[in-house]
Amino acid sequence: MCEKCTELDDKIAHLKALSARMTDEMTLEGMAVLTKRYQVQKSELHPGKD
Repeated sequence: MCEKCTELDDKIAHLKALSARMTDEMTLEGMAVLTKRYQVQKSELHPGKD
């Protein structure tokens, strides 16, 4: 895994850990958007891999 993918994985894991402790719906929605954005960035780094 490349360094950028590792950074994105760390960010995704951090957001997931935070979201488990959040109750505010707007915050959770924002975190979900960021998580999706990071997942897309990761898939764009290595097209053809799942």
